[in-house]
Amino acid sequence: MWGMVTDIQPPDLETRVAIMRKKAMAMANCHLSNEVLEFLATRITRNVRRMEGALNKVATFARLSKQPLDVATAERLVRDLLVEETQQQITIEKIQRKVVEYYDLRLSDMASKRRPSHIAFPRQVAMYLSRVLTSQPLKEIGEAFGGRDHGTVIHACKTVENMMEQDETIRRAIDFLTKQINL
Repeated sequence: MWGMVTDIQPPDLETRVAIMRKKAMAMANCHLSNEVLEFLATRITRNVRRMEGALNKVATFARLSKQPLDVATAERLVRDLLVEETQQQITIEKIQRKVVEYYDLRLSDMASKRRPSHIAFPRQVAMYLSRVLTSQPLKEIGEAFGGRDHGTVIHACKTVENMMEQDETIRRAIDFLTKQINL
């Protein structure tokens, strides 16, 4: 049975701000400044549920204190969420480390000019995951893999996507790596 591969990315900043405004308007007696809403939307980026949690925490405090809330107070209130956000940030380096661990390679192989298949395919997998799991531009991804150009990254992504469609074990490996990277 074939599955559909989709790229689910967190909402962009403009969408997050709009979501925050709409959620705040739906709350009774919630009068938060645009600065506070924009701060939350800028700093809580992983998913809408986390944004709602931060908004609820800040809105509840504002209602109970019956005073206008500034950004510094909002930051203090959601400090625990902000720490989690930075800890869970997915980077190209984190992806490379998980891929080399999975394929039993050296980290230097990710940037190497060597092209034997036991190195090239894992490198392509890491490029694919970097494209799917980060918001880095193709040029930055290529740079992280030994100065490769954006065309190489696009080729790697297409190769991995094709392999995933044709080989269930590769699709499962990509799913496993994705879960490991998101931990």
